[in-house]
Amino acid sequence: MENISELKQHLHAVEQTRQISNAMYLLSTSRMKKSMQNIEYNLSYMRRLRSTMKDIISKTKHNMLTNPFIELAEGGKALFFVITSDKGLCGGYNSAVVNSALEKMRDFKKPVLYSLGLKGTEMFASHGIKSDGSWYGASQMPSLHLANDLGERIVELYDNKEVSEVYIVYTEYINSAVQKPVCRRVLPILRRDFDDVEYENKYETEVLYEPDIQTVFDQMVPQYIIGMMYDVIMQAAASENAARMTAMQNATKNADKMKAKLSEQINAVRQLVITNEITEIAAATQVQENGV
Repeated sequence: MENISELKQHLHAVEQTRQISNAMYLLSTSRMKKSMQNIEYNLSYMRRLRSTMKDIISKTKHNMLTNPFIELAEGGKALFFVITSDKGLCGGYNSAVVNSALEKMRDFKKPVLYSLGLKGTEMFASHGIKSDGSWYGASQMPSLHLANDLGERIVELYDNKEVSEVYIVYTEYINSAVQKPVCRRVLPILRRDFDDVEYENKYETEVLYEPDIQTVFDQMVPQYIIGMMYDVIMQAAASENAARMTAMQNATKNADKMKAKLSEQINAVRQLVITNEITEIAAATQVQENGV
């Protein structure tokens, strides 16, 4: 059995670890709530944008509306954006995303990989896959500026026919207890992508678009891509913080259990020491009495 000094050192280490895990739990909770607010704001914007795009698409025939982003390109590669975290201590969050991406990438020949997150880059490297582009800091500071840069990069690659398909693999935030990895197609934009969209307003007369419907649609497509990138970045940030919140909450509970167990062990050792001392005193007294 360990002595009291060793047990107290162990208890002190557990208490310090608990303070850290509890602080990380509180921080992750705060960041998750902030990300959820931004998700709601962006979803409202995307609903209106997608509703307008559906209205344009539904009012035009297949051969009347032309745009390189709604036409299936041939000969290009598939581009995958995979969003993970830069830090660990978030359970199976990163491994679930990477495994989902690897499964989808098997369907394509020599896909292009862009990794958003240090952990994802490292995990792909362990599978012998080198990222063609890497971004760090997205999970700590998700921003519209980053989404704009990524959206412009996608548009550039697609315009130059370097890629013919674009996918994003990220973790969708459902609630604080449930998050799931999702592979979402960004380009090309297909008419069936808007089947689930409801019109915000039902007009009795035809809507006029200035200067014309084609120009308005051409301007909306890049904004749609940027809005989608911002949405998935915020979803991933909220999911990461929710996963870390759960992991740190479990770690704190485990630390509490260890503290209780160590306290019991310290009390048991202390009582054993006291009992041994009493026994030794009693034995010594008995020896002296017998000697007399």
